[in-house]
Amino acid sequence: MIWLSVALGAAFAVTVLALGGVLPRAFTGDASGVDQAALLWPLFALMQPLNGAVFALDGILIGASDGPYIAGSMIAAFLACTASLGVVVAGDFGVRGVWAALAVLIVVRAATMGARFARRRWLVTGWA
Repeated sequence: MIWLSVALGAAFAVTVLALGGVLPRAFTGDASGVDQAALLWPLFALMQPLNGAVFALDGILIGASDGPYIAGSMIAAFLACTASLGVVVAGDFGVRGVWAALAVLIVVRAATMGARFARRRWLVTGWA
């Protein structure tokens, strides 16, 4: 399921990259909005395969009733994202910095959830 989600995310990324000049114009006619979208579009698109892995891992671990670990993973990702946003604000990196901070959130979630999945502590039969 994880590899299927990554593959689908990659296909979505390729599609989004190919339509980068068209899709933003479907949502706004404002030239500055389209210009901002052009700056963010590659980061948005390239996040999709990793997003697929994280969301598949979420589903697997939710199904295994591993909610407390998922909550801890999200807290760690939130703290990393918050620290990144502090750097973004201090460095005046604008909206690209905000999206980079969101990428940090996804990377931390992927690392923590992937580590949990690999250790197999979530894999139990019957009531724990």
